[in-house]
Amino acid sequence: MKRILYAILAVMTLAACTPDEEIRAHAGFTTDKEEYRTGDLVTITNTASAENAEIAVCKWEYMGQTLYDLGAPEPFYVDQGGEYVVRQTVTTNRGSQKDVFEKVIRVIDDNTPPVADFTWKVNGEEGATIQANQEVEFIDRSTDPDEDGSIVAWEWSFGGEVVTVSDPEQAASVKHTFGSHGKTEIKLTVTDNRRSKNTKSVTIDIAKSPTSMGILWSYPYDTEGTVQGSSPAVSPGGSLVYVLSSGYHLTGVSAGVDGGQKSCRIDLDPDQSTIVDPFTLTPSVDEDGTVYAVGYQRIDGNDHAALYIIRDGRILHTGDAGSINKNEHFFFGSPAILDYNARKYVIVAAKNLTNNNPNMNGGSAHVQVFDPTSGAGIVGMHANSGSFGSPIALKSGIILASGGGNYGTRIYLPTGDSWAFNRPDSGNDNTGNLGANSYRISQYGSSIAVGKDGKTVYIVGQKQDNSSAMLLSYDVSGILAAPNTIKPAPLWSQTLKGNLVSKKAPGGVVLGEDGTIYVTTCSPGYVTAVSSDGSQILWEHAAAGEITGTPAVGNDNAVYYNDTTNGNLVKLDAKSGTQLAALHLADKLDSSPTIAPNGVIYCNGMLNNQPTLFAVDATATAPADSWSQMAGNPSKTACQY
Repeated sequence: MKRILYAILAVMTLAACTPDEEIRAHAGFTTDKEEYRTGDLVTITNTASAENAEIAVCKWEYMGQTLYDLGAPEPFYVDQGGEYVVRQTVTTNRGSQKDVFEKVIRVIDDNTPPVADFTWKVNGEEGATIQANQEVEFIDRSTDPDEDGSIVAWEWSFGGEVVTVSDPEQAASVKHTFGSHGKTEIKLTVTDNRRSKNTKSVTIDIAKSPTSMGILWSYPYDTEGTVQGSSPAVSPGGSLVYVLSSGYHLTGVSAGVDGGQKSCRIDLDPDQSTIVDPFTLTPSVDEDGTVYAVGYQRIDGNDHAALYIIRDGRILHTGDAGSINKNEHFFFGSPAILDYNARKYVIVAAKNLTNNNPNMNGGSAHVQVFDPTSGAGIVGMHANSGSFGSPIALKSGIILASGGGNYGTRIYLPTGDSWAFNRPDSGNDNTGNLGANSYRISQYGSSIAVGKDGKTVYIVGQKQDNSSAMLLSYDVSGILAAPNTIKPAPLWSQTLKGNLVSKKAPGGVVLGEDGTIYVTTCSPGYVTAVSSDGSQILWEHAAAGEITGTPAVGNDNAVYYNDTTNGNLVKLDAKSGTQLAALHLADKLDSSPTIAPNGVIYCNGMLNNQPTLFAVDATATAPADSWSQMAGNPSKTACQY
């Protein structure tokens, strides 16, 4: 390009010095052959010249291209037969004299394309069923019909993962392992020595293996907002999945293998409040299909938190959870559902709300109890520094909610139609808490688990000296029998690897069917298995990234957790802690996995800057029995304690 500009300047400077009739341009070029076959390389030599001047501009037109070059085009291939015109136009630097030369090159197509073909072997058996995470040998059977033909390049595509081979010995056998099960397209594209290509494509149904996971579908359910702390909730029959982003659009999505379509969408911030929490609570779904979700509403020109009570895609009632003064009010967890004394209640915990309803504490009402049949507030209860996680409700009527700082988990005892917290020391509101007294831990959103007996409670938090996390177990049955007299002491404690990050990355506890306790800590991320009596740590698994949420336990002897940092759903062997599989889903998974009644695993995360719901098929056919996640069973369908 610089040569062209210099030549043009020379034309402008010298044009008047020599008469135009004394200047001549002579376009011209040669080709290395007069006739070509497909796959041949065409080489052009520039022979253009000028009299009393220099060539300033050389324009080439060939094969649908236009090129300016004082030399010649780079050698090129012609892969189709026919006659092709190559045209050259030259211009001098004096007098702008032009000349044109063109030549027709003839290309003969006498090549027969190659024939791509392949088969595969598993453990030496040709055409055998392929399982995920099983090495497969793919054998090339491709041929070239031409006598002088040969295949020079092989390109394999294993479900989009491309492997290119140019060595015939290596191409004869290529090995591959599929990380997930499901229908996968296998393609082999071969290229012969005359650049002709052919492709064979086969769709193989990769079978499940004990370690496999596969994506059934993904659904971007919102165009705005983020996913931070909010996990999917599944309806009791498993037909719908409910998800929520910080855009506060609650979306119901059809579930199951063939799901992934929007069923309903409800705006939980209809007045577009200026407050948009980065955190959103997980919805809860009752056993009758009623959905409880927390959002916002405007009352008398002020922003209020609201409990939305929804069924069949429409809002039945809206409960006033109080006015909002700060930007962070809900962190992790979901509304808890309690059946007690032939009446149903819904409990919501928040960091900082002011509720002027006299029934709701007339002020700081961090833990609020609502009547789901009307949306009316029944009682509001205080938790020091607010409540940052999900409340939990026991069938005995006890409500548990963790406070801020290292005040521990407050125990709210039923008193007739209301509740009051356990307070054995009138001078210290927190001596009746779990995780308080000499065992102070900061929880800030970590989820609580309750044993199958309905009385043994498991909490995890950061130790007061900030050295590591700690797991504590309590028996709360005696506290109900003797209210306001007992300062709870743990049955046992276990120090854990990893830490919990205040207001950002809480841990959680779930229980396996045999009573094994599985705990997540966050930064660095660990999953730890503890024996049912707390006497020993069975195994510790170090995650590749941070873990924000709670694990999920399937009935397939597997523990699942979300690697927040890397966007992976990770599957562990529940007995040994060995990683069985990791399936990449999203850019970030700042939530907990949810196991539906049919075993499908749902994850809520961010993909391409959009809140997205993922459905994953693994080896579970149902969630494990007797464990808790985020205030209920793994499908978030109701209280089960």
